[in-house]
Amino acid sequence: MTAHHPRRRPKVRFAAVFLVALSVVATASLTPHPARAQQAGDVSGGMVMRIAAVVNDEVISVYDIEARTRILIASSGIPDTPEVKAQIRDQVLRSLIDETLKIQAAERLGQEVTEDDMRTAIGQVEAQNGIPPGGFEDFIQVTGLDRESALRQIEAEVAWIKAVRARFRNQVDISDDQVDIVLGQLEAAQGKPEHLAREIFLPVDNPADEARVRANAEQLLAELRRGASFAAVARQFSRSPTAANGGSLGWVRAGELDPALEQALLGMQPKTLSDPVRTVSGYHILYLAERRRTAQPQPDKARLTISQIVMPSGGPNAMSASDQAAIAAEVAAGVDSCEAFNAIATSRDLPNSGPVGTLAVASVDQPVRGVLMGMEVGEVSDPVDVRGGKLILMLCDRSVPGGMPSREAIRDRLYQQRLELVSNRYLRTLRQQAVIDLRI
Repeated sequence: MTAHHPRRRPKVRFAAVFLVALSVVATASLTPHPARAQQAGDVSGGMVMRIAAVVNDEVISVYDIEARTRILIASSGIPDTPEVKAQIRDQVLRSLIDETLKIQAAERLGQEVTEDDMRTAIGQVEAQNGIPPGGFEDFIQVTGLDRESALRQIEAEVAWIKAVRARFRNQVDISDDQVDIVLGQLEAAQGKPEHLAREIFLPVDNPADEARVRANAEQLLAELRRGASFAAVARQFSRSPTAANGGSLGWVRAGELDPALEQALLGMQPKTLSDPVRTVSGYHILYLAERRRTAQPQPDKARLTISQIVMPSGGPNAMSASDQAAIAAEVAAGVDSCEAFNAIATSRDLPNSGPVGTLAVASVDQPVRGVLMGMEVGEVSDPVDVRGGKLILMLCDRSVPGGMPSREAIRDRLYQQRLELVSNRYLRTLRQQAVIDLRI
């Protein structure tokens, strides 16, 4: 059988990468606005409108820090004490500085956030927080949050993802060899432990920041051990895209994480926290929710999504051998997706051809079953001899109980990981190039 491996560029997980819960969304805007200035003055006699930092001529006020801190304390279960506020103040300010840099970068790249983008993002916020569809405005009013600030925060995060995608999407490519390496690692991990875990990540961009970042990690860990919500703290402080989902890593197997993180997870008991773990890029705090053994694959119980082209040799729709060869050549030369495969069947008006649907592999007769069992997702078969003619098959998807993820699923995950790396590197460059004047 000749294997054809059509490749697609993975889609950027738009909402999943950037979207944070309302504990993050409902923070103060990064530059003072008249309405907020009045509100801030009412809170503390004008003190909160002091400048906390200036980032490339854009102001972050003390009010911005106070507002974010109040949201964090309310959402995470951290004690509302002066000592705690002082401990987390540095992390809050660093987060606000990063947000300012992201907004500025998107503006320089001309990345506009459309009304459709905002509707999609707000819909995701509603879904993540149990708000009825269309209920965001009511939620803002009931909770007393600053509407302009909330919408600006959402817009800023959307703009950042669009900027990263526009700048780096064509620079990130995952090769077949890289997919093969991960597949080999996953196959070797069959029957070994896998972990359901969460993370908080604090980057170390400069060796001079090492002690400060380590101290911040220790402070966050102390609050977590006192009962603070891991998910809420991750949403506020983690600098990984997993922050959008409360730091969730999902189920991870051997070979999927940095070796230092894997080693830490192996030494943990379920329902426990790790000490800060140093990797090349920074410090991680891990939470292990559950551990289980990876199930062995059961290929005989797989469910396959397939398409076919039927080329009858007899009957009213009989095709000559030359016509069959021409169709096979067209498929081999021009198919890079199941959609393209089905389009050929449609354009040639081939009876009984196109999508077949999803079938249990056990329900498929030989010799077709044997051919399908040997195919990979995205692969097109050579013509298969069957009673009455020939078939060309395309395997669009496979679900195997306890089995390996598909090549496309692995490619997509590697793409997201690589995009995360270039995104973090880009943000680190923005920090290094920025003129940041700290006033407190």
